[in-house]
Amino acid sequence: MKALVTLLPDRISEMVHLIWNELERDFNFRSVLVTPYPHLTYCVIEDSTEGLYEKIEATIKNVDSFTVRTEYLGVFSGESPVVYIGIARIPELSHFHDELWRRFFGPERDIHDLYGIAHWIPHITLIFGRDLNRENFCPVMERLVFRDFHREFEVNNLAILSGSLESGIEIEKIFYFPGNQHPSTR
Repeated sequence: MKALVTLLPDRISEMVHLIWNELERDFNFRSVLVTPYPHLTYCVIEDSTEGLYEKIEATIKNVDSFTVRTEYLGVFSGESPVVYIGIARIPELSHFHDELWRRFFGPERDIHDLYGIAHWIPHITLIFGRDLNRENFCPVMERLVFRDFHREFEVNNLAILSGSLESGIEIEKIFYFPGNQHPSTR
């Protein structure tokens, strides 16, 4: 599987890494470290997706970078809860996600997919997997809930993360939006 994501700028990435390191040190959390690149995920696609680079280039060719804001600490509930920093779903972000989704998937998949247009919640994952449980949930949330997560950053790239949770995740390629052809995600 491959994930289409925006890699975060250094200052936001550093904030996330500090939290990950703190959670590893104080709670022995390791699962999120498998994907060592803080990011915003748009969708997950098959490894064998035909014309992947061409589809991405066609999607971003007329996209200008835009600014988004992180807003809150959130939880996706269930057997394996996910704790995340929520990103406000502004029109530019929704439009970009919608265009990307339509280029790779049809409407029949949208209804059932958590990354689909109808269900997608833009976020930065802080904790996932089996690390979080009933015994440590409250202490972890108490640690995080009083922090200020309000930050702004520029969305200026679309990257492909590939690999698996078992073998590790790597950056396959980064595509910068027009006018953002520099090696940093500033």
